[in-house]
Order: sequence, then C-alpha cells, then structure tokens
Amino acid sequence: MTAVTVPDLSLVLPVFNAALFVERSLAEAAEFLGRGSLSWEIIAVDDGSTDDTAARLAARSGENVRIVSLPRNLGKFGALRAGMQAGRGRCRVFTDADLPFDLDAVLYMARLVNDRGFHVVTGDRTLMGSDYRPHVSRRRDTASAAFSFLVRMLVTGGLFDTQCGLKAFRSDVAEALFPLLAENGFAGDVELLYVALKYNLEIKRVPVRLRRSEPTTVHLGLDSLRMLGRIASLRQAWDAGRYRSPALERIGRQTYWTPEAERPAP
Repeated sequence: MTAVTVPDLSLVLPVFNAALFVERSLAEAAEFLGRGSLSWEIIAVDDGSTDDTAARLAARSGENVRIVSLPRNLGKFGALRAGMQAGRGRCRVFTDADLPFDLDAVLYMARLVNDRGFHVVTGDRTLMGSDYRPHVSRRRDTASAAFSFLVRMLVTGGLFDTQCGLKAFRSDVAEALFPLLAENGFAGDVELLYVALKYNLEIKRVPVRLRRSEPTTVHLGLDSLRMLGRIASLRQAWDAGRYRSPALERIGRQTYWTPEAERPAP
C-alpha cells in the first residue's frame, strides 16, 4: 500500500459562482506556493455554484490542486467544513477565493503552526503593520468596526478582528474543530474563535495586507444584525454541550500539577 504524503500546507478556498476569476486565483496561488520550500496542496470547494465555476475548476485540477464539489450551496463555512476534512496538510489555511490578502501571510502562518506549534493563527486587520483600511469604503470600515466591537463585548474578549478571511489551523485542531461548527454563513468566523477560546487553544494574531477588494456579498446592516443574533446564542449552545469535544479538551489542556491519586504518600 502506497503511503499518503502529508504536505506541510493545505490552502482551502471556498468557491461560489467565481467563474470570472477562479482560474486566475488558482494559478496565482499555485505559482506562489511553488516558489516556496513547503510542500503544499490547494483544496478548492465548489459550494454548489450555478455558473461555469465547475468547468473552470476542472481545468485547473491536478497533482497539487484538488476539487471538492458540493451538490448544493451551503454557505462559506459549509464549504470550509468539507475543505478542512478533505485537506491533508499539517497546517490548514483558509482564505477567500479571490485571494484578497497578500499570500506571504499564508507561508508565515504555516511556519507559526508547523514550527512554533500554535493551534490557531488568525489575520487581524487592526494590528500594527496591517494594510487594510485605506483600501475599503468608509461605510464598510465603520460597519466592520462596529460589528467587531459588539462581538468582543458578547463573546471574544481581546480578539479585535474576528471576521478577517484568513485563518490557519494545526491539522488536529482543524479535524476536531470544524465538524463542531453549526454556522454555515459568515458568523462561522466568530463561532470557531469562540470555541477555540473556550478550549484555551493557543491563538496567534498576525497583520495582513489587502491586495484586492471585491464587492462584499454581505449586507452590512441587515446581515450584521442577523449574525449578531446567531452569535448571541453561542453561550447557550456551549452550556448545552453543543461543542463537547474530548479531542479539543486534550489539545488545550494545561495540567501543571500532579493529580491527587498519583501523589506519593507523605
């Protein structure tokens, strides 16, 4: 039996109706990763597209590019659950299909996960060194800042930017975390960080640089209110045992004392 090669990095891209740019994105990502020293694969998840996306993805499929096709549209995090399960990399990174952020961050995140052992690495557009705000509209920036403030108050404490679409995970964390997620839409970013924080996983924030800004599909007012409603229920779901995971409990455990039963007799 041939052993399955474990790449250093899996880059997961959720794709929906992206026929106009998906071939360009895959070519750019493959060319960039091919210049580095890490072994890699790209997992493109077709989230039930209704345009010519499937044919464009098939044209780019190859040894390092694998396609996962969903029979119907589930939403971003529905696609990411499938992509993270299909990935084989020691580090699994997701970003948007239009590759909005500088790809140097992907390799940096992989090093933080593979070499330094962080469980989760998340891009943060508010950090010093990030280049984001000058490239988006004031309305979008203001709405994003207001949403992030409310999320911090409700669930995530010191994490200032939950919605950055660039996040990396150690393989065992990805395999345990993503099947727990119930959100299919954009609230999934907050849900996954909330669960990671509850399990005391090591989370590293890194600055990001925006390189292209496509029009958002999120309605900044109505969708934000809906997302906040969903996010407000996370604590209730946690208390009800919805996110029970012995694997994450083991990964995040920090036991620095000897259990009573194992202590030597005085």
